Amino acid sequence: MIKKNTMKLTKNGTFNLVYAVEYIDSEERYDQDFYIYNTIFRNVPLKYLNKLNNTEFKAKVKAFCDKNYKEKATNATGNSKVEIITGDEYYITYADEFGTDQVGIDNSLFNDYGQLVNGRQFFKKDFAPELTNQYTYKNLNKRNTYMKGLN
Repeated sequence: MIKKNTMKLTKNGTFNLVYAVEYIDSEERYDQDFYIYNTIFRNVPLKYLNKLNNTEFKAKVKAFCDKNYKEKATNATGNSKVEIITGDEYYITYADEFGTDQVGIDNSLFNDYGQLVNGRQFFKKDFAPELTNQYTYKNLNKRNTYMKGLN
């Protein structure tokens, strides 16, 4: 069952299902491990949360992705995961993360979950392309797309 306050955690009442593969960067001093994400379902309505957040379902998706993932990089660790990312985290921008005092009005996406790429492996559907279109490369950093009414 979806909790009443869940809607407050998401942009446009949606969530995202992603597949992530872990890599290691031996030259990084502090955090050698990192994930590269592939969006499977983007902007999924909350009514599907229980179905997609099911442990058995995510295990099946992970097994399928692990079996079919095409990777040539030698620094992959062999670890992967399937997880739900809320809209607020999925669409966080540099301005959201650091504040406009630090970066100005910068609505470039802070994390790369494959938000703007429909051609990554395993992508199936964007349930709200109009939300995603606010973040397309041609609209990034245009004050009147993402930040309507904030002058």
